[in-house]
Amino acid sequence: MYQSTYFLERSSNTFADNLAAFGLAFVLQAIVDNRAEIRLEDRGQAFAVVCEPGIEEAWVEEWRGRFFAGAPMLATFINKIEAKGVSGATVDLHGLPIGDVVVDYESERENYSRFFEWFKALPAGDKAKAAQGEVRGPVAPHPDWDLFRAVNPAALQVYNKLQANWWQVREAFPDVLRILLGMTAQMPNRVEEAEKAWTKLSKERGWKIDRDATASQLFNPTQGKGTNSTKTTWRGPGNMKNFWLLEWLKVVGLRYGGLTRQVGGSKDRKTYVLAPQHLAWRRHTEIMIKFRRAMSGRNSAVKMDNLAALRYTQALLEHFEEARAEDLEAGLYGRRASDLVRGLDTAFYKDMGNAVVIMNVAALNLPGWVAPRDREDLAQLHDALDEHVLIVRALDESRGEQFDLLRFYRDFLSGNDLVPFFAFTTAYSGFIMHQLERRQFVRPFTTTTLEVLFMNSDDTEKTYSQIVQNEGFRNIAYAIRHSTVIPQGQKARDVRPVVDVRYGLGQQLARKAAYPDDFLAELGEFLHLYNAENAQLRENKRKLFRKNVTDADIDALVALIDRFGSKVVCNLLVAYGYAREPYEARDDKSAASAEPEGVGDAEENGDPSEEEDE
Repeated sequence: MYQSTYFLERSSNTFADNLAAFGLAFVLQAIVDNRAEIRLEDRGQAFAVVCEPGIEEAWVEEWRGRFFAGAPMLATFINKIEAKGVSGATVDLHGLPIGDVVVDYESERENYSRFFEWFKALPAGDKAKAAQGEVRGPVAPHPDWDLFRAVNPAALQVYNKLQANWWQVREAFPDVLRILLGMTAQMPNRVEEAEKAWTKLSKERGWKIDRDATASQLFNPTQGKGTNSTKTTWRGPGNMKNFWLLEWLKVVGLRYGGLTRQVGGSKDRKTYVLAPQHLAWRRHTEIMIKFRRAMSGRNSAVKMDNLAALRYTQALLEHFEEARAEDLEAGLYGRRASDLVRGLDTAFYKDMGNAVVIMNVAALNLPGWVAPRDREDLAQLHDALDEHVLIVRALDESRGEQFDLLRFYRDFLSGNDLVPFFAFTTAYSGFIMHQLERRQFVRPFTTTTLEVLFMNSDDTEKTYSQIVQNEGFRNIAYAIRHSTVIPQGQKARDVRPVVDVRYGLGQQLARKAAYPDDFLAELGEFLHLYNAENAQLRENKRKLFRKNVTDADIDALVALIDRFGSKVVCNLLVAYGYAREPYEARDDKSAASAEPEGVGDAEENGDPSEEEDE
């Protein structure tokens, strides 16, 4: 029981398992009280919570007569005096300490409303500072407000019952902690033994607390009414139940390891829970503060998925940028961000008026190309992530083509697969041209950002770096750029371009990508017209602003196709051809597009609509 490693076995293969692991890590951190380091590890069939040095019996016994709360009870209008739902007893909320033990929900809702009224009145530039905590409002919302909002009213009874149970057992706190430690001391978990120990302790103490608690779908996304029968027979629509201490761990885990947000423009909800791989607890708590602050706004569902993965990675890099050199060497250099946290397990809750329904359970990976080797890499990756966030944030999910772009990008994150990313860049090339035609400026990728992504996504043969660093490849990408986004950007600024705009060029090349001969024929026709146009400019004594593509460039590209295949080369060529070179068009009304204003889109800046409360 008193050891260095404890386990939470995977029983549902959903984020409920992650939540229980984070809840256990919180308990161990409270017990050790800064005398040991806590770390979460993914061991396959279970999460391990490692404590170095190991837990000592004296540390547990120190909690006799003392107490720590994992999450507060919520006092609402209906249960202002007592927490409803505690079996055989009620907990008087009046007079209990406001903060860790009890939160006045109505007061927190008023604070939240006042803050957003103030926030909406801010100038656009100050909203970004306010979102980062640099500008202080009249009163800040409670850091766990979104959790409270998700709990009330759908899970309020279950939630308050669990917290009230935990409050009631404080008189024998070390005994309860020992039950938790004994349950998780080995694999498989000794849940049945823990239940028997709890029943015995409860009887001795005269507690009227049920052994089992309802498994709320807020914390158990796949445990709905009547959906878990082990036999193919009719089953009544009753609630699923689990050992109450396990359910309490999940509630605490959502507070410390998860994030829940309403979807913009609706009362639907998305919940994200970290999937730790090798994560130190202290590091985790600091990163989560940054992550939650970055996710303070509201967005549409697919966009929120993309931003959650990107912004958590940003928060992780920011933490290490601020860390000491020795912490960086030990914690991140030579690893991928996904070696620390695999990603985020998610659930989508559809609002049905008086109830919510689980519509989707999924997983998002962190970007696999985020793998810094030194501080210079750290800065480059941070800049690249900023660019990805700005591009994703500017897309409008309510519009068909932009929804497809966000979906392609999410597939890229979810599978760490460049195939959907190439689908994104090809479709995004057409989107850039279309928006510029309408004089609506959008942000393209920069070539440096693409290089960071591709060169960190290399396989063992270093395929992508060899392609993108090839001089012939770069010169042909230059020709595409100066026949598409550059002249189109000039038109958008009411500057008459001196060359024709090649609409649909990226899509035409992509359609031929699978067939080398057809692809080379399509590309050769474009290059012939490109060089002929340059010759005509010279003949007309116009100032030539773009260079020719040479035979050597074409030979180099053909050699790349022979070695790596036409599809890979074409995808990279389209991505680079519609990207902006760093030195080009620094003006924000260039082909490189304008910087989005404020903190994200309108949904991110808006005051979320309120649901019906109890």
